[in-house]
Amino acid sequence: MNHVISIDGSETRATPNERLEALKGRNLPTPYNQQPFGDGDPSRIMDRDLYEATKEGDVEKFMNALEKVSQSRKLALSLIFDQVTPSGNSLLHVAASLGRDDVMELIVVHFPYLVTRRNSLEDTPLHVAVRSGSLEVTRKLIRLRRDVETMYWKNKDSKSPLYLAVENCNWEILHLLLEESARDEAYAVKIQGMSPVLAAIEERQSGKLEEIIDRLPKLLHVRGEDGETPLHSAVSVGDEDAMVVLLRKCPDLALQTDKNSSYPIHIACQASSYYAVHELIECTWPNLAEIKNNRGQNILHVAAKAGNNRAVRCKLEECGEERIKKLVNSKDDDGNTPLHLISMHNHCKVLLYLTRDKRSELGLLNNKKLTALDVAGECGSSSTKYPLVLGDLILRIARVPRSKGQYNHSLRKEADWVKDKVSTRLIVATLVATVTFAAGFTLPGGYNASHDRDPGTAAMLHNRMFPLFIISNTLAMDSSIHAVAVLLLGLINDFSIAQQAFLAAGPILLMSLTCMSVAFMAAVIIAVSKLTWLPLLVLSIAVVNLAMLMAVFPFSRTPMR
Repeated sequence: MNHVISIDGSETRATPNERLEALKGRNLPTPYNQQPFGDGDPSRIMDRDLYEATKEGDVEKFMNALEKVSQSRKLALSLIFDQVTPSGNSLLHVAASLGRDDVMELIVVHFPYLVTRRNSLEDTPLHVAVRSGSLEVTRKLIRLRRDVETMYWKNKDSKSPLYLAVENCNWEILHLLLEESARDEAYAVKIQGMSPVLAAIEERQSGKLEEIIDRLPKLLHVRGEDGETPLHSAVSVGDEDAMVVLLRKCPDLALQTDKNSSYPIHIACQASSYYAVHELIECTWPNLAEIKNNRGQNILHVAAKAGNNRAVRCKLEECGEERIKKLVNSKDDDGNTPLHLISMHNHCKVLLYLTRDKRSELGLLNNKKLTALDVAGECGSSSTKYPLVLGDLILRIARVPRSKGQYNHSLRKEADWVKDKVSTRLIVATLVATVTFAAGFTLPGGYNASHDRDPGTAAMLHNRMFPLFIISNTLAMDSSIHAVAVLLLGLINDFSIAQQAFLAAGPILLMSLTCMSVAFMAAVIIAVSKLTWLPLLVLSIAVVNLAMLMAVFPFSRTPMR
């Protein structure tokens, strides 16, 4: 729609472009109205009517709002277009985010520098257009400013428009950006932030990954911020389809390292991926024994440290005799073999498997002159998945020697812990035995006097609750004495016996405490039996407390199981 404007006293019908040109000439920049906005300047905030007109996308309404703002504020037009929203979006950002391509084209033609303007998230208008999924706006932004390569620029999150297109599954926009990038031979150098290849891997879009690589093959060798290749990333996230694509396109990726000198197969061993380990063993077969990270650890070291039983078994079963012998008995920079690392971290399943392998030399020493038995459990504690005594037992059964004068500090620490708990339970059991023994002679109601019938017998002998008191009190005393006898065995120096005593005494002591509570309840009920409601109340309280005791008492849930 054309619009009537007045230029030099004459009226004419003008297009939006002509109106904008006329507006430029009407408010020429002067020293007064062209001062740039400062950080806190209220005039820097975008006019609300102009913002709403941009959102609607009607070019005529946009021009009307622009003329109104220009006339009311007396600002140079360039300053009006420098105004932003509170989040830092320019008029071009607003138009691009909502797909208003007519308004956006008008702005770009007259103020092309806004294409490079960034908001508070460091998004350019192209970032905003790609995120909103507007294909036409994206195409126009690229076509109108091909000299500015904003499609390579990164935002605050290190994401380029190419990355965002993959992340948001905007395939039409992705095709457009790939086509534009393929025209530039230096795209691999110019692209900033995270590679779109990594986005395809993270989103598990193996089909799009292959398309990206076919269009932009140099991205295969673009590394992430941690120095990881695309193959490292695929192995880390466990994307097997992406691994197949990457290894088919470039098998040499299997022999490239990250900043820690770790190969993709090291990552696979940590991630417990059997398929990845299997595939990468085939790709690295000739150099398998020489593949080590910056700590001098081969793939078996890494799998052993991570407790990856499947990866260890895969290597031992698929690799040749001589190669496996080198891997199993190889030492890292600290002189530790895979067996040392398994023992330190107390991975009992892997430990059992590796000690049974005849190719393992069980008596090798590390740089501190310690064997695997000497270092067992150094990185573990009594809260690990398996008790330290189990790992120690596996090593002893396998006849792993101990170096002269050495002992297991971690195992000794756990033994001290067990003995301390044994002593605590021994005190409790002794107190229960003492109290119940005394209760056997101070019966509720006392004894019959010499002038009474059946002198010397219990006064409350025929009360219904009296047998319950006698039986429960006797059980409490006998079980507590039993617990004392068992716990006394735990005070000797044999750790395995101390552990068994600690575990065996738990249920016995729980029984004695339960019976003592029942005896107390029976004695109280006998004493107040003349009242109807009070014995019932005492019985109810006793039942609730006994249920709580059985539920929360931790004898059956110890870290020493």
